[in-house]
Amino acid sequence: MRSRIFSATMVFLVFSVLFTFNLTAFPAKEYRQITDLRGKTVTLPVKINRVVTIDDGLIEGIMTIIGESGKIVGLGSRSLRKTSGFTIPNMSGEDYLFKDCMNPVRYLNPGFADLPLIKNTTGVNFEALATLKPDVVIIRAGSCSASWGASSDAMEKTIHIIESLGIPVVALFAPPCFAEPNLDKIPEEIRLVGKIFEKEEKAARTADYIRKSVEMIKERTQGIPDEKKPRVLALGLSPKARTAGGAGNVRSGILKYYIEEIVHAKSAFTVKYHTPDTGLISTEHVFAIDPDIIVLTTSFGYHPPEEIYNAPYYQSLKTLSAVRNKKVSALPFTPSNCDASRIEHPIDLMVIAKSAYPDLFKDILVNEWVLEFYQNVYGVDLQTAKEIRTAQLLDWTSESNF
Repeated sequence: MRSRIFSATMVFLVFSVLFTFNLTAFPAKEYRQITDLRGKTVTLPVKINRVVTIDDGLIEGIMTIIGESGKIVGLGSRSLRKTSGFTIPNMSGEDYLFKDCMNPVRYLNPGFADLPLIKNTTGVNFEALATLKPDVVIIRAGSCSASWGASSDAMEKTIHIIESLGIPVVALFAPPCFAEPNLDKIPEEIRLVGKIFEKEEKAARTADYIRKSVEMIKERTQGIPDEKKPRVLALGLSPKARTAGGAGNVRSGILKYYIEEIVHAKSAFTVKYHTPDTGLISTEHVFAIDPDIIVLTTSFGYHPPEEIYNAPYYQSLKTLSAVRNKKVSALPFTPSNCDASRIEHPIDLMVIAKSAYPDLFKDILVNEWVLEFYQNVYGVDLQTAKEIRTAQLLDWTSESNF
């Protein structure tokens, strides 16, 4: 044990000396300064070639958009390296197989699968991080990979140790860092990532597109009388929930905010859970709510509308109003989301809005709208956009002409 402690201490000291030397060995013109979302001035090299990210998709997505993702040499999120697959049993005996499911960023950067992870279940592996010799570490607090609050001791300690290694840290704050969920800071996060790489203009265009997409949905649904607002239940059809005797998992953080503050519907689940916690909900509770609309979320696997309609273990839910009236939709596959709202959050909002108010969005087919979204945000061609839609398990929107 003493040997391991001594070894770790020596690595820390060696890298402290090396990085301190590097910071003083070059003339001042080789560095520039930016202000991160802590309000702290961070000194960065003019030429950034090696980056480590601690996030679950937003930072990496913006770097992809501005053409800088090839500089990522280490990741904090396991979900950005892997693909997933799911099998959903059907009443007819024919299973539904979903394979090669993944985050859009992972699809567009297949090399992420081979990048080292610098974070494990106990936190950041500082020795592994130091060996990668990054020019900067970019952390998004509030993401699954950095689930600290904006002013938490754990975040301050982590950043302090990284900076002690001579590595500059730029911090972003996701919605869970704030007392109430809010999307207003996300364009600011996007612009900051652009500023790190001196690609402000391209990042700003993306930030504006994301903001306008959200505003369009919000404006279309404003002014609806309270008595005409449908009750929407965001439900995760978790197999772990079924094992525990429940119908699924419910969340009341960012999804409640999406439903009530952006889409202007009613959240059918009103029990307060602190963001981004999830809670087990019983079949009896679901029937007591009897929501007008059910929106399925990623919850220990992907869950398409077909599952709640036809899977043998959900036959008890067939008399629910939303199931009986075919008012069930599904959000895109979003592993390790933690209410952090990644670049694709307007897709979540559009699915909820179209489900809640089909007449207000009759001019929009979600299956086509998402293709335009991928093309506008990631700059990909139509075929690639279709492939991302499949990877995000949104082909049900095309099959049902949603």
